[in-house]
Amino acid sequence: MKFVSLPRIKTNRRGVFSLCLLTALLLSLTAFAQFGHAQQAQLSLADILIGLRSKKVTLAERNGLLSGAVKERGVTFALTPEIETELTGGGANSALVEAIRQKSPKPKVAVVIPAPTPIATPIPVAVVVATPVPAPTPDFMFYRKRADENNFKGEFVLAVNDYNKAIELNPQDSLTYLNRGRTYSNQKNFDASIADYTKAIELNPKDSTAYFNRADSHEKKGNLPQAMNDYQKASELDAGNEAAKTNLQRLQNAQAKTLQPEPKKPETVVVPEQKKPETPVATTDDSNQPKSVELGQLNNLAVKLAMPVYPEIAKKLNAQGKVTVQISLDEEGKVVSAKATSGNSLLRSAGEEAARRSKFKPTLVNNRAVKANGFITYNFVDKL
Repeated sequence: MKFVSLPRIKTNRRGVFSLCLLTALLLSLTAFAQFGHAQQAQLSLADILIGLRSKKVTLAERNGLLSGAVKERGVTFALTPEIETELTGGGANSALVEAIRQKSPKPKVAVVIPAPTPIATPIPVAVVVATPVPAPTPDFMFYRKRADENNFKGEFVLAVNDYNKAIELNPQDSLTYLNRGRTYSNQKNFDASIADYTKAIELNPKDSTAYFNRADSHEKKGNLPQAMNDYQKASELDAGNEAAKTNLQRLQNAQAKTLQPEPKKPETVVVPEQKKPETPVATTDDSNQPKSVELGQLNNLAVKLAMPVYPEIAKKLNAQGKVTVQISLDEEGKVVSAKATSGNSLLRSAGEEAARRSKFKPTLVNNRAVKANGFITYNFVDKL
């Protein structure tokens, strides 16, 4: 038997060490490539909404970064009109919406495979019976999305029911409480809306929108101090929230007016009623005839005393009390001027307007009609 001798490959320690390094490098590159591929997961709707609410960069920069990420990684959801409305409401610009539209999953097209042409000799064919796949169980996002759609349509009862189910599945989502609070507010159930906005703030203390919405519900309930506090907090968290700043200034101005001290009530000189002579004295001397007289309080002298309309803003701010209106009458008893001289500033214009609609008896001096001055007192009391 013959033996074949093969050439011996000489190896040394340096060659073995180089081979080990090459192997380790290839393994590292493979692991890095797998890790990089894992980092490129598609973006969900929640990812984009969270990115839009981030305060680390400007809104324009957020939109730019998210547009690039969508183009590179794609999205897990299809862009519907409802989702587009939610995105634009959260600050998405047209470029980001268009990038999402381009990357939305395309509907799968069913491919019909034609049946094989039958042959003369029948061949047994195995029949595969498809096992029915059960429909997926609705999750948290399903109920919240459907609730948002019903709220948009005005179906508030259906919306609240779905928000309740969404909260049962995920009680830590602040946006669900925020949206259910809006639905309660649409139903004018302000106690419930305030409770939901408070829970949303507890879960996300930096949400300016939750503070603004809670301030609106407090104002509609008449809780003005709480409303001002929430408007102040909303403007602090979001310097661009002009609506919060405007509403805060409006309530502060109204409060300042109610705190103004009432001016001192002017002293009124009451002219005693002139006693008519039993027999009219005809005279042509008008040198002693007064041009006008002061009559004091005129409430009981009115032929028609118009009642003022209680202003709504005054009711909300609990502005009450007496308002004194100084008026001037012509010879026929008609009001020619009316000016409130005391009382709450929120009630004065209503008193002046009512005084102008009133009518009084002519004032007679020496059996001749003269002009007169006096005042009317109105008492504003909210009985509710």
